[in-house]
Amino acid sequence: MTQAVTAFYGACDHVLSPSPASDAVLASLGIRAGRVGRWDRGVDLARFGPHRRERSPGDGERLTVLYAGRLTKEKGADLLADAFLRARARDPRLHLQLAGGGPEEHVLRERLGEHATFLGWQEGDELARTYAAADVFLFPSRTDTFGQVLLEAQASGLPVVAVAEGGPCSIIDDGRTGLLCPADAEALAGAVCHLADAPLLRRALAGNALSAVRARTWEASLLRLAAGYRAAIETSAARRAEDTARAA
Repeated sequence: MTQAVTAFYGACDHVLSPSPASDAVLASLGIRAGRVGRWDRGVDLARFGPHRRERSPGDGERLTVLYAGRLTKEKGADLLADAFLRARARDPRLHLQLAGGGPEEHVLRERLGEHATFLGWQEGDELARTYAAADVFLFPSRTDTFGQVLLEAQASGLPVVAVAEGGPCSIIDDGRTGLLCPADAEALAGAVCHLADAPLLRRALAGNALSAVRARTWEASLLRLAAGYRAAIETSAARRAEDTARAA
């Protein structure tokens, strides 16, 4: 499999990568840095935003922790449950909402019981309202090369807790736009509880993240994609010119 992936990317003039984490993977396959450009993702700021909120954050005895995405082992379903249950043991105000589905849903239902609400797959304005109604976003994945849901959560005005591996490290400025933690249930639970007890910190992280994410529009993303195409076209044109010169 690795040989096939290496051959595929090795045949490309220019490779677009979504994050430094992906850059490192490409480097391990022997793809030179000069052939790698950036194409990260954007977020729809008209759809996702605090304006979708229909309640004040933490406006009662329940604090909502949200996860959005596939419910699979590779997305950290076990770590999600471990971390949340530890956090809730310390702070019974916490309630987990899960927007998504997958093969681990039945296991999570058994483990989380009444302390979690399974919303199923959502999209569009419904998903945007779900983000905006939460208090904290928890992202346990160790395998994401980017993390689109992190942008959506930040755009929605949520403080984010994520594992400090892969794509999240290029999206979250630890301590300023969110909290990055080791892939450890105790560390993640501690971060969630810390935010639960610190409404001023939640607002500060959310505000900083919202300011930062305004530069990550889809328009900006597509400009970077266009730059990648231009680089590939220029490389191809230069190679054809060299071939023509050698043949002359």
